[in-house]
This record gives sequence, structure tokens and C-alpha cells, in this order.
Amino acid sequence: MTDHEFTPGRRSRKGRPVLPPETQAIADELSRRAALMWAEADGELSIREAVELAAFRMGVEMPHIDIDVTGESA
Repeated sequence: MTDHEFTPGRRSRKGRPVLPPETQAIADELSRRAALMWAEADGELSIREAVELAAFRMGVEMPHIDIDVTGESA
């Protein structure tokens, strides 16, 4: 494994809604898997692609948000 260290929930969740325990566990596992894929991809995947791939492999439906090149939501 790489020297990439990842701890689910390590980042501050201040201001974020509290998720039900089952949902939080899924989010943490998705985050862990995506970080691992991204680290192992050695630049071949963006973090967004890693999250989408991890979600697909877990069978989790990702919300779709369209963002144009100016950064505004569609």
C-alpha cells in the first residue's frame, strides 16, 4: 500500500448535518475505498472518478449535480 493515510471522519464535519449511523457507515466506507483507489491509481484517476468507481462497485447511487465550466450549478 502507498504512504497515503486515510481515516474516515477525520475531517471536520462542523456545519454538516448528522447522518444516521447506517448512512454514515456507508459514506465512510465509500470514502475509504475511493481514497484507496485514488492512491493506487498513481495519477490515472481523479478523486471524482475514484469516488464514482467506488460507488459503482458498492452499488451505491451517486447524486448527479451538473456543474458548468464556470463553476455554477445547472
